[in-house]
Amino acid sequence: MADNKLILVCKDKTMADNISKVLIASGKITADNIECWEEKTWDVKRKSGPVHSKILFVGNVKDTDALSCFIDIRYERWGIRYGINSRYAIISADTLYVKDAARYKAFLSDFEEALGTEDAPSPTATSAKVAKTVGTVGLAVATGGASLVTQKIYDDSKNLDAKNNKLCLYGVWHFADNFLEEFLGV
Repeated sequence: MADNKLILVCKDKTMADNISKVLIASGKITADNIECWEEKTWDVKRKSGPVHSKILFVGNVKDTDALSCFIDIRYERWGIRYGINSRYAIISADTLYVKDAARYKAFLSDFEEALGTEDAPSPTATSAKVAKTVGTVGLAVATGGASLVTQKIYDDSKNLDAKNNKLCLYGVWHFADNFLEEFLGV
């Protein structure tokens, strides 16, 4: 494995493919210089010996929390956080920060400006979301209030996954636009 390769580590192949497209579209790296690993591959490779390439972790990849204390945080907004050191870059996202509809709409405005348009939600989906919100508020009142973490549990997991993916893609775009060359030592 060449030292000039960027190893991209994500939870799954679909996300890795989308992220590598964003990195390539930045014009600061070519497809030949990106190697995509799923979390399972990373788990095996890190135990088999040192990896000498630069590694970019995107999303909630197992055992990267310990690395977080060794990185220099360069960006924090919308629940997206990323940082780098000489060997690793970590981009993480927390949907809790865009739980509120107004914040998510503001984030989508930035997302659309950077990465393209967002499909408009159907009126049926909006009605279902309103009904679900009313139900969640009723549950919170009945249980004496609910914390943000509890509210996050009741959010539709598909919706959370979609939000998390958008947050990660935006974080990757921002990282590639501002710090990829520095990280790669170009």
